[in-house]
Amino acid sequence: MNPPDNPRIEQEAALHGARWNTVHGGYFSDPAAAATLAALAVERARRSRPEVVVDLGGGTGFLLSQLTAAGLDADIARIVLDDSPAQLNAAREAGFAVRRGSVDTFCRGDLIPDGSRGLYVMRSVLHYAGRRGLRRVLRHIRRQTRPGEFFVHQTAAFRRKTDADCLNELYRMMRTDKWYPDTAGLMRALRAEGWRVEEVRPAPPLRLDSAELMERYHLQAGDIRRIRERLSRTPGIPADVFEAVPDGFRAYLHYWTWACTPASGRPAPPLDTP
Repeated sequence: MNPPDNPRIEQEAALHGARWNTVHGGYFSDPAAAATLAALAVERARRSRPEVVVDLGGGTGFLLSQLTAAGLDADIARIVLDDSPAQLNAAREAGFAVRRGSVDTFCRGDLIPDGSRGLYVMRSVLHYAGRRGLRRVLRHIRRQTRPGEFFVHQTAAFRRKTDADCLNELYRMMRTDKWYPDTAGLMRALRAEGWRVEEVRPAPPLRLDSAELMERYHLQAGDIRRIRERLSRTPGIPADVFEAVPDGFRAYLHYWTWACTPASGRPAPPLDTP
């Protein structure tokens, strides 16, 4: 997740910029899909009164536009942090300040002036860290957050571990190390890294069609057949997680919006904490 050479970014670069607003049925440019996160972030902004809102992995800046529509104070600075030049160009053209950087290495001082309060938002980013990197990213963001500030993120997770396992097997078979936790596991990870979770709200699911996944992950027809055959035989997986269809399959990412703040009385975890 580190610039400038990020293989995850390079793999999907063809979809970045203006095209990003159309992928997966336009989910990432759909105001309804972002509404829960926008509302929760604006509520926390009214409480914490930040001078700066930073969208971590913010892509084209769409989420910040939805915070504005939801009533975020016009005097609050808005910054998009992202690894992808194409995404940053789109955000810049939309009128936002941009910084190139990674969610696991960014420095607060490069985004939020000394003595100012910040609020971090993030949407559909944590899975890029993979299973081994999840806690490290949460720890780094915690270390860049001051008491009384908030980190509001919309993250894909599943109530049942078996459902998370199914989606993780799908992504493994697509030869990517993206990884999705179950909700209980994500809660444990947040708490272990010094966060207090104030509130969790469900957000609309994202439908993944095999035809789009072929393009995004450079798959062949044989890959789609193998995924369909293997995962359709997994017992107990509901159709709102994975379903076979005549020309391939559909899968669904279940999103939740988490309002987090540094746990009272707890210092930020050291960088070498496992």
